[in-house]
Amino acid sequence: MTIEDCRKYLPESWIEPIQNDPVLWDIFSEHEYDLEQEAVPPFLIQDLRGGNLERLRPILSLYGQPGLKMLEGLLEIDEASKDTSQVELPDGQIGYAGYFFAKSDLKQEEEKNAAIDAVNRYIQAIHQIYNQIFEESAPIDVNPKITILSGKEGSDFQKQMHQDFVHNKFHPSDDIYEDIADWFMDIEFQEECEDLQFFDEALYHISNDYFLSHYLQWSLIVPQPIENPFQGYFELWKMGLDVEFPEKDQVVLIAN
Repeated sequence: MTIEDCRKYLPESWIEPIQNDPVLWDIFSEHEYDLEQEAVPPFLIQDLRGGNLERLRPILSLYGQPGLKMLEGLLEIDEASKDTSQVELPDGQIGYAGYFFAKSDLKQEEEKNAAIDAVNRYIQAIHQIYNQIFEESAPIDVNPKITILSGKEGSDFQKQMHQDFVHNKFHPSDDIYEDIADWFMDIEFQEECEDLQFFDEALYHISNDYFLSHYLQWSLIVPQPIENPFQGYFELWKMGLDVEFPEKDQVVLIAN
């Protein structure tokens, strides 16, 4: 990407902060994807992990508190995944993992209780979306049985859920993901924050997770009909926990 490309495809207010930061400039100048589709490098956040996400502050601060709230979430993600960020490459060199993920630690009762609180908060938010916004019943109970799986048991469970999906055997998890994702796509950004939609792919590629990106973008939308419904989901992600709803009365937390 040249400076001319930057001016053509990115907001003018971004040009100076990018040019003035040699790290940002290197990342953007090396971006050669279809700029009309993705003017922001899709792996921008990965390129800044490990303490460099503050370099986005001059850009995100242009959008006031909503932009700074997004930066706050990015910094929390970077902190939560710092212990899993580095991987040993085949040649023995150390590199960064392709995607962000946190490692779970539920050995203490306090951590287990925090996980249960977070998943209950997420379940309540799901019910709020379905009841108040969709005006229909949620596909899960208010107080489902909570199971925590780890190790091989957890990975086997996730593989089975994936196989069920491939063979068109759907679970409440699938309905929730599709319904809420479709709903979020129709929500409008605040007019003064619309430029931040350029970050869409970069936010998704943090962990190949739309709900994680929805959490980060919540402060940018208008109107906000409810409090951030992805807060509980975000807390679980930071704990290294994936959440699945295999049945209406069951929720399973899988420890990474």
